[in-house]
Amino acid sequence: MTLHKPADFGAGGVTGSLDADGRIIALNFYHAAHGYVTLTTADPFPESERYNPAAVRAYRAGLVSLRGFGLHFDEPIIQREAALLDSAIPHLRLIFQNGGAAEVTTLAHERGVVQIWDVRGVTPRWQGKLCLQRSAYTQLTEGGPLPMPPLALTVTCHDRLVVENTILGAAVVMAGLKSSATPDILHSDQPVNIALTPVQPEFTVLAYGAGSTVEQAAENADWLHTHARALLDQTLADWQGRWQNLPADPLLRRGLVYGLATAVPVGDTICLLTDHMLLPLSWNRDAYYVARALLSWGLTDIVRRHLLWLFETAERDGGLWSRCYLANGRIKDGAFQLDQQLFPLLELAEYTLETGDQATWARLQPHVRPLLEQLLARKAAHALLLPTDETPADDPIALPYHFSSHLLFWRVLTRLNQLGFDADGLAAQCHAAINRHFISEQAGRPLYAYATDGGGRYHFYHDANDIPLALAARWGFVAANDPVWRATLDFAFSEANVGGAYAGRLGSVHTRAPWPLGDVQDLIMAQSLNDAERANRARDRLRAAAQWDGALPEACDAQTNEVVSRHWFAWPNAALACVELGAFDR
Repeated sequence: MTLHKPADFGAGGVTGSLDADGRIIALNFYHAAHGYVTLTTADPFPESERYNPAAVRAYRAGLVSLRGFGLHFDEPIIQREAALLDSAIPHLRLIFQNGGAAEVTTLAHERGVVQIWDVRGVTPRWQGKLCLQRSAYTQLTEGGPLPMPPLALTVTCHDRLVVENTILGAAVVMAGLKSSATPDILHSDQPVNIALTPVQPEFTVLAYGAGSTVEQAAENADWLHTHARALLDQTLADWQGRWQNLPADPLLRRGLVYGLATAVPVGDTICLLTDHMLLPLSWNRDAYYVARALLSWGLTDIVRRHLLWLFETAERDGGLWSRCYLANGRIKDGAFQLDQQLFPLLELAEYTLETGDQATWARLQPHVRPLLEQLLARKAAHALLLPTDETPADDPIALPYHFSSHLLFWRVLTRLNQLGFDADGLAAQCHAAINRHFISEQAGRPLYAYATDGGGRYHFYHDANDIPLALAARWGFVAANDPVWRATLDFAFSEANVGGAYAGRLGSVHTRAPWPLGDVQDLIMAQSLNDAERANRARDRLRAAAQWDGALPEACDAQTNEVVSRHWFAWPNAALACVELGAFDR
């Protein structure tokens, strides 16, 4: 298969991507102070453009076409092929005009990255632009920029390549290079271009060790170089075991592979990132669907450790979770979103119900009632309506009470009730409040409004980010033939849903185009309605929107299905994996 999107790798908190020639465009790893750092060929994002969405979109889109650091060949390449070994490990093959060939397999490990090359008939050289910096964290809805640490690069080139950012406190060392280059030391406050020639023809393995110091990175590089082939064999065997009894659907497998790849160990806990290239941050909302898929896949310990990260590592201002987090648990954006408070509770309840892990429930249950009390302290005086400052798309909300977040609140309360948690009859009150305050007429039909002020004003809209509406029947909030729910679904996919519907597909005003998350909602609704034809159409749209490796973007073009926004996004594939694994049927 031809590579149009960079090939991704990740394990143990180390992630990255490759260009079409097998060179690394980014090698990312955890940093205790800064969350996530990257050795990349990308220039730093201009700090003056943080609040310029057009500049952010352009920068993020440009990462797809970066040329990486690694082996270069003077002979013209006439054919490129890309595959994923066992659906997880990128393997690229290059065919040269002179009949030569090169193949590379790239493997991530908690210590760094290994590239195993098989080069025949051509002589490679190593070169590329290098910038070791904190991840850029480029957001369309910037919630408060974090000052970027200065570049203070020290690069040493000889038998091994050493890259250190002395102010950041991070280093990458490459072992396995055999070069006749004269030892050199460069100091720079800008990205540096390095060329090492020639590389000896017998060279086969490059190992990039990552660490907080040069010594740690060098130790990791040497270990990876020594164990590269055994590590590859073991990793492939592990993946073969994981896929037993699972279909070979690339979209499903991408959801599980990427969820595991972007699980970052933080001490004894685990942070789940929304993606590894654009926004290596954590949103409770996105992370819930990743965790829910991993739980249904049987990776219960990862979910347990993620729950510990949520409840014990992530900072909570006044006891409440914020909009998003650095991998180390520090708050990135402080905005209050109602659903961000609820998804951790749902994850905890479902984990406990499905695993029977009473020890973790006993450890984390003391957090539950104080959080509910914090939320109830905000409720409207006349009804169980809880305000939010933003929508689940991180956008301002027209009216304070958000429909799908209240559906989610009801689901949380019912799941807590199943655990015997005394929620004081709140589930019934929430159900009544939703039906009393969110239903109103739009164009002569009663619908669930997207938002209300609780006093007669309504905003009619539906968004690809608001999956709880699609799950209302699956969760048992309504019957599948409920006329209000059915009318709301019809509205959501119609032209009347201004800013939310695009050529019969669900999207968002956040990025005005169809969203695969909207197609996942369509699939959920079709299953609830026993509409096989609609389900098939939704799956066809998802397959059309998927990239070569099965990755679903944030948004795609309505006609061509080309990526409009975010080539990397964990949530859509994770949500689809939840559907395919029956996670919402439990």
